[in-house]
Amino acid sequence: MKKNLALIISSIFIIVGFFINKELINKTSTLKKNKINLSENLSYKKRFLNKEEWIKIKDSDTKELKLDLKGIKITLPFVSSGKLQGQIKHLKESINIAHNKVQIQINKILLYIFAYILIMLILFFIYKPHFLFLITTISISIVCLHIGLFTPMLEIGAIEQNFNLAEIPIKKKVLGFEIDITIQKIFDGDIYFYYQNKSISELIYLLFSQSNYFVGICILLFSVIFPVLKTSMMCFFVLKPSIIQKKWFASFVLNLSKWSMADVFVVAMFLGFLAFENMQAGITTYSNICIGLYFFLSYCLLSISGSILAKMPSEKILKKIDI
Repeated sequence: MKKNLALIISSIFIIVGFFINKELINKTSTLKKNKINLSENLSYKKRFLNKEEWIKIKDSDTKELKLDLKGIKITLPFVSSGKLQGQIKHLKESINIAHNKVQIQINKILLYIFAYILIMLILFFIYKPHFLFLITTISISIVCLHIGLFTPMLEIGAIEQNFNLAEIPIKKKVLGFEIDITIQKIFDGDIYFYYQNKSISELIYLLFSQSNYFVGICILLFSVIFPVLKTSMMCFFVLKPSIIQKKWFASFVLNLSKWSMADVFVVAMFLGFLAFENMQAGITTYSNICIGLYFFLSYCLLSISGSILAKMPSEKILKKIDI
């Protein structure tokens, strides 16, 4: 009865958790789309080739375009498109709103996990069944894995503020005369040269779509299939604890974490973060760890904890588990 109650509560926790996770995944997807739209609107190609960035207008709030005609310097008023500036402002506001919604949803998930842990602690102090630790660990790890696979893990970009084109020499023939013109233009605000924001699932899809099958299969195997397989077998162990006495279970399932490489994958992500952060490419680079990496790391730690609990001597576990 004790075990059935714990399993029912944990099953409800996982099912409801998936629905809450789905809201977080949708909100992070909206945030990501807004950031991609911002990077595309401020990309160097779009800004350099946008004629409205170079159109001469009459306005008090203008930028300067300097011309040097055979030693005679001329300054003309130029300004970026007001339409473009309006789009950028709207996108930045949308990003702030989406970011706040994501943070609120993360707080909901953390509060939900805390409430579940509190309920399981109450059951433990009432009945003191040892298996509650393992059930709680597995249940939370499933919720964390779901978030870790489908929300962005790492955001990297290359951006420059107030990019200066310096002096561009141009030779132009006017009425048969060759005129040397030197143009100097400063693009106010941000210019994106590179931006990426990926989750594990998106990375796998991208690798397969680009025919990088070997790398895609490795990441799919080590970061998705093995963790899911290990978690599924641990759930089977909770339902039928006597299976721990089977040699194939002890050798295959309990040691599967050695081959899942989930923890290695997380370390690789951190190394990628540090390497990109310290790049010296002549432009400003940045990298931000996203929520998906934290939840995937949480899954790794919980998975290791579950393995430790499951590796306890079988006689000791069977005595303490209420079948």
